[in-house]
Amino acid sequence: MKNADLVMNTAKLIIAAGYKMKEQARQEMAEEDLGGGMFDETVKSLHAHRQNKDLLTERILEEIRTTNVLRSAQAKYRFFDEFLFHIVRNKMKIGASQTSFAVETPLVALTANEAGRIARSFPAMLMANATGDAAVDELIVTYPALRELDREYAWFRSMLVAIATELMSAVAYGVKARAYLGAGVSAADAISDAYMINEFYVMGKMGTANGLLAMVGANLGFQVLIVFAQTQGLKKDKLRTALFEMLSVITFTKPGLDAYRVASGAEQPTGAAMNPLMEMIYTKGGELVLEAIPGLVLQLVALLSVKERATSAYISIAISTASTALTATTLFWDNE
Repeated sequence: MKNADLVMNTAKLIIAAGYKMKEQARQEMAEEDLGGGMFDETVKSLHAHRQNKDLLTERILEEIRTTNVLRSAQAKYRFFDEFLFHIVRNKMKIGASQTSFAVETPLVALTANEAGRIARSFPAMLMANATGDAAVDELIVTYPALRELDREYAWFRSMLVAIATELMSAVAYGVKARAYLGAGVSAADAISDAYMINEFYVMGKMGTANGLLAMVGANLGFQVLIVFAQTQGLKKDKLRTALFEMLSVITFTKPGLDAYRVASGAEQPTGAAMNPLMEMIYTKGGELVLEAIPGLVLQLVALLSVKERATSAYISIAISTASTALTATTLFWDNE
């Protein structure tokens, strides 16, 4: 009995090892065929023709003909060129409800029309997510057919991420608009805080003014610590990068700068402590905990204790509320 168990366990190990080697070989073949600079150039070439439907169609068909794994996928799934066309085309369907993109069809029965509908849902996901990886994750999780493709082809997800990153770095709506909005709201909040600190000093509310000033200082100090941690291990331009980042902190533009880097798909610099998304999350989290929420509460309490309130005070409260809401929403959405 023991010998039989030994033989059975050995057979299982051999089968598992063989499967692992086969899967690794498949992954390496996919990476060799689509990976590295060649794949980057392929995506850039397709993206360059996205505004011209006929040229884009020609380029996609040419890439499918000349790339082994794409040709194999097209031969097995006749909808693949249609899916790829609409993914790269990236045209937002204005006024369409999300239910119009609902496709529960399994991979084996998927039609070209349904594949196109799936792909046309992608622009909304690009707008809603901070990175190409997150948008692709949402796309694949949403549709059963894409989950099957992801399991079947090791290169499928990598291809979509490369396309998504290229689109996010080149298209000026959605996440980039959110980045610019974040920078504008952060700057406006800083100006309103400075104004209210001065007003509280004029009103004789020294404790409130000093408290608000301390919160702003704590937030800036936390951002300086993030800059120090992020730039300490850089391999090149360490001092210049650190000085630039410090300048963004004291000018209250670092949250917007972080959001832009995430939106444009910036990579983690060599030697940096964290990637742009994690840096943004820490920066926004510090701003929310150290300044935005306690500062807003402090201002509300102080203004409720006085009978006469200037219009500028209401404006400042509105800006602080908007800043807090935007910071909290983007923080938890991006980290979902």
